[in-house]
Amino acid sequence: MTPDRDSFLALARSSPWRWTTLHFVHRSGYPGACEAWVRRPGDLLVREADGREQRVSGLPYTRGDLVAVSAEPGAVPPAPLEPVLPHLAAPVLRPDGLVAERPPSWQVDYDDPMYGNYGWVAMLDPVELSDHVDVANLRADEVAGRPVWRADLRALPGYQPRCGGNCCELLYSEAGLMSDFEGPDEVPEKWRGRSYPDHYDVALDVQTGIVVRCLPVGGSDDASWLENDIVDVDTDLDDLFA
Repeated sequence: MTPDRDSFLALARSSPWRWTTLHFVHRSGYPGACEAWVRRPGDLLVREADGREQRVSGLPYTRGDLVAVSAEPGAVPPAPLEPVLPHLAAPVLRPDGLVAERPPSWQVDYDDPMYGNYGWVAMLDPVELSDHVDVANLRADEVAGRPVWRADLRALPGYQPRCGGNCCELLYSEAGLMSDFEGPDEVPEKWRGRSYPDHYDVALDVQTGIVVRCLPVGGSDDASWLENDIVDVDTDLDDLFA
């Protein structure tokens, strides 16, 4: 299908329901070049450029419990709500099968295992690109022989990255910085006046919804960037993680 803006945003929020296992080659400024295998939920194997391997299991953070409290004397509070994994949750789907609305994050453990920083988590589930972003030059393309939807993206005020404050957002930007602050007066003086890319050239793999290209255009040379070349999707990785 020919992508439009709404379809691109829907693909950005659809990754948790579009694949179970993934094998890809990764390049970035940080954590750098590696080969990786992911098996949902919760398994990651990374082979670094020097041949060393790292295995990561589980989610990259601990979630707090949500508890309802009643002011009525003698009332017994209900048990905390336990979040479920994405494959047990039911998003609202569009007619084309992409996700129109995700269950809230307090109901679902969305994240995949982390390697390096939260940018890794965000590229595998780029829901932060589904809202408060300007989408321009949208087109169908190919990356590593696979269909992608590609666009020039700018973060807008209200952008909510998985980890902001100019730490690990996919779109390194003023909006990404301000996602961690209530107002400009709260930003440390030494963080102000930074040079940011004009926009990012971003490609989403159509089958999986993950980010396969996120390349800064303009701005400083040290802006974050990443590339992923997908090798296999939904192959059996049980022996690898045995």
